[in-house]
Amino acid sequence: MRIAATLAMTIALMATSLWGVDDLFPFAPFKMYSHAHDPDGWANSTSLVLTNAEGESFAIGDNDTGFRRAELEGQLSRFREDPSLLALVAEAYEDAHPGSPEIVAAEVHIRRYELKDGERTGAETNEIAVSWSEGADS
Repeated sequence: MRIAATLAMTIALMATSLWGVDDLFPFAPFKMYSHAHDPDGWANSTSLVLTNAEGESFAIGDNDTGFRRAELEGQLSRFREDPSLLALVAEAYEDAHPGSPEIVAAEVHIRRYELKDGERTGAETNEIAVSWSEGADS
């Protein structure tokens, strides 16, 4: 029985390593770590920017909501399809910072940096990939 279970696990691991997606972990590799960036290309940096009721905008980090940047990048297509999901991140921020002003808007920013020999050239672009604001239709 143990040999059959070990064989089945080994086959599942090998098959999903070739065709699997991150959701099949631990039987599939995390695709984000399975390849290197081109040292002579563009690198992305994704961030979440919140705006409070006082009009102040600020980028938040992983510790502000418990929602990690890798999760943000992995769920970006869902946020694009339904920007109102950003309201849940805003709510998590408010729960973690009860004395802070209400969050009324959120944006996902993608900054792209050009690299030459693995170093920044100074060329960059900034895109607002998704935005949500309180009271807006999704």
